[in-house]
Amino acid sequence: MKHLCAVGVVLLMLPAAVFAHGVEISDVTGRQDVYTIRFSYTDGTPMLFARVKVFPPSSPDAPAQESIADRNGYFSFVNDESGEWRLTAEDGMGHKGEIMVATALAAAPGAEEAGKPSGEKTRGPASLGTRLILGLSLILNVFALYGFVLAGLAKKRGGYAHQ
Repeated sequence: MKHLCAVGVVLLMLPAAVFAHGVEISDVTGRQDVYTIRFSYTDGTPMLFARVKVFPPSSPDAPAQESIADRNGYFSFVNDESGEWRLTAEDGMGHKGEIMVATALAAAPGAEEAGKPSGEKTRGPASLGTRLILGLSLILNVFALYGFVLAGLAKKRGGYAHQ
């Protein structure tokens, strides 16, 4: 009888063991001091709305930010100091993930222009092809407007015969 109860307990726990999964952290991307991390389970399902804590390099034991991941498991934070940031994510059901993100501050805006002479002209980000297309579009629009104005004047003067 004892063996039968033990087998029954094991069988009851089997579905939980089969469906248990760990935490996977991926897609760590950084762009202009903003870092984005994706928290998910090992089967690829996102840790939607997981509670995330961000620990900065200057105080690794006290979180600088506490928030939640979005419905796809993504979370972003702004890097305001260089070093190793520690992020933890918990889903409230016993799953927890942790990652260390090494960051470096970008150069201050305008730092590359500091050495340029003040009278030097700089161009915007538009490429030559983009500027050509915009210029042609402007010319065509001017001619189209001119045509509409002429057509309106001709209609007012009775130049068109409508039947």
